[in-house]
Amino acid sequence: MSQTFFTSGVSGGLMPGGALGQQLTNITNRAVIPSLFVQIYQSTPLLSLLLANAQSARGGASQITVPTQGSSFTTFNWGSFAGDFPMPEDQAAINDASFNLKIGMVPIGFFNLEAIVQSSDVIIPKLRAVTADAAVVIKQAISQSLFTNNTANLNALDSLYMAYDNGTNVSSYGGISKSNAFWQGQYYPNQGGISNIASRVGMATMLTRVQTGAGGEDADFAVMNPADWATLMADFMGFEQYQTSPRSRYGKGDVVNSGFRAIQVLNTPIFPDPWCPRGEMYIINSRYLAMYMSEAAPFIFTGFESMIPLGQLASIGVLLTALDLVCSKPSSGAHITGLAAPAWPNVPGPPAVL
Repeated sequence: MSQTFFTSGVSGGLMPGGALGQQLTNITNRAVIPSLFVQIYQSTPLLSLLLANAQSARGGASQITVPTQGSSFTTFNWGSFAGDFPMPEDQAAINDASFNLKIGMVPIGFFNLEAIVQSSDVIIPKLRAVTADAAVVIKQAISQSLFTNNTANLNALDSLYMAYDNGTNVSSYGGISKSNAFWQGQYYPNQGGISNIASRVGMATMLTRVQTGAGGEDADFAVMNPADWATLMADFMGFEQYQTSPRSRYGKGDVVNSGFRAIQVLNTPIFPDPWCPRGEMYIINSRYLAMYMSEAAPFIFTGFESMIPLGQLASIGVLLTALDLVCSKPSSGAHITGLAAPAWPNVPGPPAVL
């Protein structure tokens, strides 16, 4: 992959062009803003929420094991005056869903001679910028993996896509086959267009449908792509009202706020996440969903190790984390697809696999 670096100043304004401008550039220090402005990354709202409520996990085989009950232990019977009843039978109803922690890593290289080059008159310390970038890159990659089907990569995160599938695209989850009805998520493909879901009535209908599929338990929140979320918001804005009294007067510093930072339908908050694919939506019950992080590796840096044995005056270190996303009740949430893409500006989407 090639990169373009600009090494000479631009002409115009105070700077002349041609040889005279190049001469001034050669003998004049640059006026550089002492801050690095990052242009390429996106926010990670869902990951931030999951990490803020992360659960700890330790070592051992199948570091996260969730006992699940897939059938009844007992049976119900109507009784007669005699008070007779069939003898109870012991039922095998418990299965273990097992998950392994997944390791995310970002290697960081450092040429030792950089320390000499940047020993004085440093505007932006290169190593500090690289390590800060590594922290962002690892979060970007995890955020992307939350919404993708990672069944083909056993080393990748167990995603929302995998948890809430009903067996259509994911055959098993946590070692339990999704052919078992009790272990199936709610998957609703091709839901007829964004105009149906991204409206107050359509969203309320879908939330009620998911609540019914979850055995009557309400979802905590839902996640949509910003474009789809904005379409839902537009349905609310048509009913906004502004009330003023006869003697009220707006000053220069007064503003009229319009729109919403958060949308609630049936007391369920719905927020946008740029990593959620266009035309898709996830409805989540956080009581059964958690990010588990290793107590030994919750975003740690290994430290730098010398590469002199390999014949290079350099060092290398690794930023790593061991974690996994686990849903203990797949039927508690839903994955909705097929929402027609609304009109939206051409903004950069999520990068390819990081």
